[in-house]
Amino acid sequence: MRTILTVLLLLFASNICAQTLPSHNTELPRRPIKPYATVEEALASSDVASRYITPLDEWSITEKDGSTIFSTTYSYPAAWLNRQLLLRVESASAPYSVLVNGSKIGNTTNNAAISEFNVTKKSKQGLNELQVIIAGENPTTPLLATAGKASLGKVAILSQPTIRVRDIDNNTRLNDSGDAIAEFNIVVKTDALNPKSARIEYELFAPDTTRLTYGYKDITLEMRGEDTVSFATVVPAKWLWSIHNPTLLNLVVRNKVEGRYAENIAVPIGLREVKYGDKRLYVNGKLAPLRVATVDVAIPAEEVVELKIQGYNAVMAAAGTAAEALYSRCDSVGVYVVPQAAIDTSHGAPHIKRNGNPSNNPMWKDFYLARTGEMYHSSKAHPSVVAFSLGGGATNGINLYESYLMLKALESCRPIIYIGAGGEWNNDVIEGGTLPTTKK
Repeated sequence: MRTILTVLLLLFASNICAQTLPSHNTELPRRPIKPYATVEEALASSDVASRYITPLDEWSITEKDGSTIFSTTYSYPAAWLNRQLLLRVESASAPYSVLVNGSKIGNTTNNAAISEFNVTKKSKQGLNELQVIIAGENPTTPLLATAGKASLGKVAILSQPTIRVRDIDNNTRLNDSGDAIAEFNIVVKTDALNPKSARIEYELFAPDTTRLTYGYKDITLEMRGEDTVSFATVVPAKWLWSIHNPTLLNLVVRNKVEGRYAENIAVPIGLREVKYGDKRLYVNGKLAPLRVATVDVAIPAEEVVELKIQGYNAVMAAAGTAAEALYSRCDSVGVYVVPQAAIDTSHGAPHIKRNGNPSNNPMWKDFYLARTGEMYHSSKAHPSVVAFSLGGGATNGINLYESYLMLKALESCRPIIYIGAGGEWNNDVIEGGTLPTTKK
């Protein structure tokens, strides 16, 4: 009887966990992509200037059944017909669901990460109703304790063509002369049910507007397919990014569909080589011990500069804070960043036995992997990001081992650290610098 009862309890717990997934109907994580109608608008990088971006900043707020409902409307103009509509939510105070015109689109439990939802099918031409429902009870509190009034970060509607640029990534290695061999990957996706073709054009510009390379590739994707347009070029050493000379280039990508430019995208690019070995970190071939300061995610640029003067060369924000603006700020100022996955279980049970810390509970594995992957894919393209953290300090366990192995499969150059590892193998020790100590 006792054995049967134990099995029933385990099945009941498994069903509860199965009903709460890390996310549902969200787009794959990526670097923030902003589509524009012209190259000039893309280079200016202003949301207001883009006819393909509608910021949503006027909300009515109501309470129902313990949840907080943020409501607003958005327009689906005739010029956007035959294009995809993506809702981008930068952050929220707790897990949330998205509804359009009363129909549920999807949800996410990683409220600290940028999430995107394809709302095309549920949108109609003209005015549409949008609701973001923030849960009153947070099922993921064991992973990251949150408190305070319900809030919503920046939200916008993006319009991209049916065959669209989904993501842009780049890698850098130095040749024998110290110049950069830059490799770029432009991920192209289609949401169409029939084959779609596009011409992907690219140009790379130095800060003085010198065009360093250019080219194009014609691509055809099958139903709901995805492929990558790749190219490489050699860039002189003087244009390398470093904390002493944070040089940013401009990569312009133009998506031409049926003879017309359907979107123009410009992203800042910092080229630098990062290597880790023998417990040492190297940037552009030079030893780079990290001296990390813990900062608020909203720290202004002048305070980041002040930290450099004080001898810090890297920053780390609290686990679970939406840090895209911080990454961009440090790209420009010249400070390293160590992003953290939205995991900090130091407030929970310290032991790893049953009902102990979730880091050692296999039922939470998918949540750990999802949060770690979202942190990685949203931050990996920033030149300031030279290492990754599995989260805030707490008890080690199987889920953090799995998260470490997943990142190692994705990332061959930059170290993966976990300050709560307690000497175990899922922490790449970086000698010569200082990291924040784990919470107790």
